[in-house]
Amino acid sequence: MKMEKSQSVVLLTSEENKLIMKKLITIYFLCFFGLTYGQNQFHIGQYAIHQPFLNPATIGVNDGINFALLYKKQWFGLEGSPNLQGANFNMPVGAGSVKKSFIGVNLINDKIGLNNSTDISGTYAYKVRTSINSRLILGVSASLNLISSKLEQASTSGAVVDPVYATNSPVYPLPNFKFGSYFYRRNFYLGFVIPNLLDNRVIVENGSTKGFVGFVPKNIHYYFHGGYKFDLLKGNSLVTSFLVKEVSGAPLQLDLNLNFMYRKQFGIGANIRSSKEAMIMLSAYVMPELLLSYGYEYGFNELNNFNSGTHELLLIYKVNGGNQDIAFPRF
Repeated sequence: MKMEKSQSVVLLTSEENKLIMKKLITIYFLCFFGLTYGQNQFHIGQYAIHQPFLNPATIGVNDGINFALLYKKQWFGLEGSPNLQGANFNMPVGAGSVKKSFIGVNLINDKIGLNNSTDISGTYAYKVRTSINSRLILGVSASLNLISSKLEQASTSGAVVDPVYATNSPVYPLPNFKFGSYFYRRNFYLGFVIPNLLDNRVIVENGSTKGFVGFVPKNIHYYFHGGYKFDLLKGNSLVTSFLVKEVSGAPLQLDLNLNFMYRKQFGIGANIRSSKEAMIMLSAYVMPELLLSYGYEYGFNELNNFNSGTHELLLIYKVNGGNQDIAFPRF
């Protein structure tokens, strides 16, 4: 009898494990929703290849018109996993051969489960000559974050539908501001970013939801990034870069990147992150104006039992071509 009881318990635990894991994933997503929609911080693995998605000041590194398209599908195969699309357009303004002022438009749509966040930003950057071989760029962005949830699509148990899930939430437009600085020389750069100055979130008050905008210093994120390019023989180059993310009450996150560029035409790179993810990247100039880059990310945690990794596709187009060194501007 003991043996039968023991086997019964083992079988029950095995069956329930899947349900428990699904519940844990659901809880994880709910926590992720709170972080994403409370702070509106998204992560792009190929940020070093096109930095305006990360730092508003970097729209000033190219003296010509350029734009980029981004698609990221996180945790492929897991229902409700994050799905991100982005677009970025930048150009210099003003007369003269020396370009000092730049403007840009950035659009990010981030969908996680039933929740959707669309961030629309307008950016201005000003470039200062600090020496013959160095420049400093300061950039600011004003953004509008549109947050909504399709609650009607939620699966509920029981015949009676919870009133909370009877209708979709309204769209909450929440303003925010970003700041970035970027110092660079021919083979070296350093940047500092505050991705959001304000705290955006949806709160429940007196039984109803509403958008909240406030200045909460402890919730401000800080990014510090940099890189160095080694010039190799026959026009090849090796780019090393890093990204540090810091916010009060959370572990410091560190990203390390390595990109090898073959004759300014083909690139292969790798990225490792302290949050236990790694990405491999392949890039190529299919024409002088157009760069295509693909990244595949794999996480080293329990969640990998329920997904087949993360896919990220990046397209960059530079009108009239321009610099073909990944992540590095020209003078």
